Amino acid sequence: MRKIFTAVLVFAVFGAAFALSASSVAAQDAAKPARTFEEYVPWLAQTGLDLTDYHIHLRGGMTAQKAVERARKTGLKSGVLENCGRDWPLSTNEILDRFIAEIEAYNATLPPSERVKIGIQVNDRDWFKTIDPKIYRRLDYVLADTMIMGVGADGKPQKLWLLPKDYETDEDVWFERYFQHCMTVVNEPVDILANVTYLPDFIADRYDELWTEARMRTLIQAAIDNNVALEVQAESAFPKPRFVELALEMGAKLSFGSNNFDDVLKDSSAWKATIERFEIKNENLWRDVNWEAAK
Repeated sequence: MRKIFTAVLVFAVFGAAFALSASSVAAQDAAKPARTFEEYVPWLAQTGLDLTDYHIHLRGGMTAQKAVERARKTGLKSGVLENCGRDWPLSTNEILDRFIAEIEAYNATLPPSERVKIGIQVNDRDWFKTIDPKIYRRLDYVLADTMIMGVGADGKPQKLWLLPKDYETDEDVWFERYFQHCMTVVNEPVDILANVTYLPDFIADRYDELWTEARMRTLIQAAIDNNVALEVQAESAFPKPRFVELALEMGAKLSFGSNNFDDVLKDSSAWKATIERFEIKNENLWRDVNWEAAK
């Protein structure tokens, strides 16, 4: 039986201001060479960490082959996945089976130490009832987030990131419902929880008020009890550092992820900030069930 894990913590910090005209900026950008992955994370080799990016979507030109090439250059191992659920790319067991089989075939051409981990991001809350158990056992991990909750006015699952900043609702009632939703997800048979403590724009300014220490502890303890990892995600504002600090104090495990939309590199400064601020060690990192066998 596969072991079950979850979660993910994610932070993001970056930005710059330039006193240049739009035309000169465009000219400068056109003249810049494309950034390589080695240049993007030059600090990685100095950390001594055996890191895996478990949140690499195979979309927008990103491929398992490109993930392996990055790993060869940086030592950063790769976990590849795609969204699984109704109205998502992996919408049936047959499609999921083909997705896994293609990556398994590619992995068979590689030495064990270079093979990519195979995962899915589940978007339906009944996913574990619909997935074929035989297919499930071929996965290295399952990732989830809490950014889809309930049903919208159109009768479709409500994508929280699409809610307008002026969304009108009783915010306290909404958050209590959302907190229970977070607890539902972390208690599913998932391995990684991404964008943990996420809040949509209309309520994000109440983060410190709503995400009390008691609520954070409850969520973190559930992650620990279920062996779920909390993800630190590139270019995400969630969770806040105080959540990460508390999670580490309580003994939770972290994972790191890109959550890419294409094959363009994402800013990894959030990873660096977390690793340095909290002096992350290998023992703080979550490992998938097949990690030792691939070393």
